[in-house]
Amino acid sequence: MEKIEPQKDHERLSDYGPGRQVEFNGRPFKVQRRTTLASGEAAIVLEGENEQFMLSANQFLAGVRS
Repeated sequence: MEKIEPQKDHERLSDYGPGRQVEFNGRPFKVQRRTTLASGEAAIVLEGENEQFMLSANQFLAGVRS
């Protein structure tokens, strides 16, 4: 069986596990989960006070502050 190497965008999200508090675009959110889009691109689900949404790893990493 061939070993599958993790994609770089998945590796960059490894520090952002479920439950981690982050600041995204100046607002506080909790990481609900990490996932993969249909295209195979890594994504993350953020949960705020009254909202929940998913965005690609690149979008998330561009706007996040830990």
